[in-house]
Amino acid sequence: MQLQIKPVWTDDDGLMQVRVSLEGNDRQSWGEAYCYPEAVAEFGQALIGFPSSTSDEVKLEFGSMDPMYADYLMVRAFVYDGVGHCAIEFKAESRGDALTSSSVRFAVPTEAASLNEMGRRIMAWSLSPTEPFAFEGAGR
Repeated sequence: MQLQIKPVWTDDDGLMQVRVSLEGNDRQSWGEAYCYPEAVAEFGQALIGFPSSTSDEVKLEFGSMDPMYADYLMVRAFVYDGVGHCAIEFKAESRGDALTSSSVRFAVPTEAASLNEMGRRIMAWSLSPTEPFAFEGAGR
């Protein structure tokens, strides 16, 4: 499992355009979104203590599933069974015409310890998110 967050552009007030990609389980995709570093830091912080129960999930989510919005991007850590096995899901939608629209959704099994470490590294990166972030953890 590999997660990357690449800053594409940063505004004067700190708003960033980021390209987020996930690779694993014989799949790879990316999506772009606008966010502030604090949103990414909150995701990282929540991953550090993940999971707290078998129904726990942590999301990094930008845009909306509402068709009125142009784009939607989500990365979700979740527990997929009663014994605590974890996965990370990637979902991205870009709306437009037949030539510009796209949609992708897949999940990669991983370990809670990998998600916890990824959270720690995201927190550190979010303090100065000028360079690309890359994390490779357990999983296919």
